Amino acid sequence: MTHPTELLPGYVLSDLNPLELEAVETHLLGCPNCRTEVAHLRDALFSLADALPPAAPPPQTWARIEARRTTPLPSSPHHSGFNRKVWLGIAAAVALLTLGGLTSRSVLLSQETAQQTLQRWEAQGATQRQLTTRSGKDFGTLLVRPDGQALILLDRPAPAGQVYQAWGRQASGPRAGVPVSLGLTGGAALQVTWTGFDSVGISVEPTGGSAAPTQPLGRVDLRG
Repeated sequence: MTHPTELLPGYVLSDLNPLELEAVETHLLGCPNCRTEVAHLRDALFSLADALPPAAPPPQTWARIEARRTTPLPSSPHHSGFNRKVWLGIAAAVALLTLGGLTSRSVLLSQETAQQTLQRWEAQGATQRQLTTRSGKDFGTLLVRPDGQALILLDRPAPAGQVYQAWGRQASGPRAGVPVSLGLTGGAALQVTWTGFDSVGISVEPTGGSAAPTQPLGRVDLRG
């Protein structure tokens, strides 16, 4: 089995393109070793954020963080520059986005990116469905394309130590109502294949996902 070790840090930082994200999340469903590695990287990220005291960033901090974020990932875990300290350094830079005067700018950046993605999908023929809980509270948007792809945009990343997991269900047939995992993410976006299913649902699960929904958020009917 080939493990996508070089992509796991980018997965934790929500910095993968859709194809890479799909490949990693498919692999994680069947690989406990990589799920453990993801948990360790995520724990390191949040530990660094907790350890940093609130403070106003020095001049030019944003420019340096932006430069660090756009540095290409190495193509192999055996690359001469690859080691855990490199990824922890990137994690620390991302954690800085939540401090002091950078908070509003990082939120704005996330909103702009989501808006651009939404517009691109709509230009590709996607229809938009609102994700709501059973109590009627909005928690995200589902974009559904005719080619069988769907993009889930959540209002916020998954809570620490947990992931969002998408589920497909058929409305009829021998497996009617049985949830089938479509993928998972610790971030706020997830691309899935909805072909063959009549609804898509989202739940909150422990790191690595679950065999069935344990904390369902809501479900969208794709018929009609």
